[in-house]
Amino acid sequence: MPASPRPPGPAGRGSSKKDAIRLAAMRVFLRHGYASTSIDAILTEAGVSRQTLYNHFGGKEGLFRAVVQDVLDNVLGALADQVEESALGESDDLETDLTRLGTTWATVMLQPHVLALRRLIIGESTTFPHLAQTWNERGPQRLEQYLLRAFGRLADRGLLRLDDPQVTVTLYAHTMVLIPDQAMLQLGTTPDRTTIDRYTTAAVRMFLARYATGPTR
Repeated sequence: MPASPRPPGPAGRGSSKKDAIRLAAMRVFLRHGYASTSIDAILTEAGVSRQTLYNHFGGKEGLFRAVVQDVLDNVLGALADQVEESALGESDDLETDLTRLGTTWATVMLQPHVLALRRLIIGESTTFPHLAQTWNERGPQRLEQYLLRAFGRLADRGLLRLDDPQVTVTLYAHTMVLIPDQAMLQLGTTPDRTTIDRYTTAAVRMFLARYATGPTR
């Protein structure tokens, strides 16, 4: 499976001012949150004028929406593309392929800027309820729709039992994000790759003990 998606990098010489503002705003929003971030702080970080910022984004709220959408496009969109390209439904080694998929999923969600954005979206969900909905649509819901198709194909091939497809997919998906969910509540503690692999492997084996129809290798 391809490497995990990376956050947008610093703006280069050829980048537009709009990109520079958005990247600077992302850093400031993730450091301080939406309410505690001032336009002046963003202007200082980006090195642009107030008029330039307002011309591109219309103000702080428009800029915040653009920042969130940018991360969704660069991280969740790329992750979903990787998952869909994994051809899980045609797997001949379920334990290996489900573990690889789960490890990739957890690793992406554990990136510091992704954890920070999730915290920010949750914290601002009352003010921006559509952002949480967009997060779910672009990430978890898209991934679960893929898993429904892949698990259905595996069931057709006689490799998985799907008494209740939605429950089966939800149990697998939620198990894979257990470590990132815990990390969201434990600031400054990010599991290393060994820990991710250990928990993901154990979770997949437990999942297959319940849903696999026979040997998984």
